[in-house]
Amino acid sequence: MNEVERQKVLQILRSHLEAGNAPAARAIMDSLHPADRAELFGLLDEVQRAALLPAFDVPTTAALLEELADISAAGVAEALPTELLADILDEMEPDEAADILGDIPPIQAAMALAEMEDAEDVIPLLEHPDETAGGLMTTAYIALRQRTTAMQAIDFIRQIGREMQTPYYLYVIDRIGKLIGVVGLRDLIIADPEQVVGDFMDREVILVHAGVDQEEVARTMARYDLAAIPVVDDENTLLGVITHDDVLDVLEEEATEDVLNLAAIEAGPISDRSYWSLRVPEIVRSRFVWLLVLFVAQTLTTAVLRYFQGTIEAAVSLTFFIPLMIGTGGNAGSQTVTTVIRALALNEIQRRDMLRVLLREFRTGALLGLLLGTVAFFWVLVSGVASTLAIVVSITVFAICIWANLVGSIVPILASFFGIDPTVMSAPLISTLVDATGLLIYFSVAIFVLQRV
Repeated sequence: MNEVERQKVLQILRSHLEAGNAPAARAIMDSLHPADRAELFGLLDEVQRAALLPAFDVPTTAALLEELADISAAGVAEALPTELLADILDEMEPDEAADILGDIPPIQAAMALAEMEDAEDVIPLLEHPDETAGGLMTTAYIALRQRTTAMQAIDFIRQIGREMQTPYYLYVIDRIGKLIGVVGLRDLIIADPEQVVGDFMDREVILVHAGVDQEEVARTMARYDLAAIPVVDDENTLLGVITHDDVLDVLEEEATEDVLNLAAIEAGPISDRSYWSLRVPEIVRSRFVWLLVLFVAQTLTTAVLRYFQGTIEAAVSLTFFIPLMIGTGGNAGSQTVTTVIRALALNEIQRRDMLRVLLREFRTGALLGLLLGTVAFFWVLVSGVASTLAIVVSITVFAICIWANLVGSIVPILASFFGIDPTVMSAPLISTLVDATGLLIYFSVAIFVLQRV
């Protein structure tokens, strides 16, 4: 559905709800793909949602909650009666149901669990933190014993395959539940019907442990091009399976968080919500803290200018090039910090590589500084300022490029070393720090050069 179609359907949907015709609105929603249905539902206001939701049956509501962002799904779930919520959670995939139960008030979650028929599939998932492999996994998978024949396995899939998300991977376990192999659906189909799966299963299983961070799960699945990956405990007991759709959600969530952090915006409260669903106070709260930090940090620049007030008064022309110094340092630092954060996220560099990274960025900064410094020298001369000042500007540009590259490379690595998300050390913060120190370099070079001519 393109944007024009979406707006047209949304307008019709709202008109039906405003007229009190919930069945007509329900009919429109039933004709849509679940993803489009969830998107349109998210664009309705609270009153319209409350009018539409009772028109849905249990399976439709379950599919809707599975498609909504976590915060939005939890908000809908909180408004439902306990018995209805339990029926809806029973209809959902265990991992999706566990996500909702973890986001609603504990008392409501306990009451819903008590009413659920399939609570035993969900309760184990609640034991794991949301951002770990255990928090992502589902218990809906197919497990076989190694003495099962290919024909028996296919018959088993025919019986329960419709309820499984991943019938293309079948996991082989021993009598106590330990994972010992995996069988692809293609291998199962082409195998001799009487051949046991233990003869042709792959014993080299790519897996993750329950406590592994979700980003590591995403990287592992991407590296090995997997549609699903099994999750085990420390004893190698099969606990569940993570599917590709859950990993796509993780990648989107992590990318959104990193982009917001790089812009100095607190990602937590807003990362999985649409722009129009956010209230202005929430937007202000997500931005204010970092703006305040940057504001305070920017006072360092003011302090440097006040300290060198006498130098500025003696050579007013120095002020002409302050924006050039600030812009060059900030831009160079932002480029470097973004590059290093990306490399850290992709595991291309480790904390032990700090010295190698510093050396590499020193060489990069020196070459950039040489090129930009040369351009700056001739540009200052052409602008009609004394050649002495042209020398000051060119030397400063050279030094600032080196300094900005070093700061932009070391700060994210140090943040990672101390367990801080490197994206929190965002480009605006690096720019602010480099602004102040860049001016310090600028005026120090000016004093050194001007006193010798």
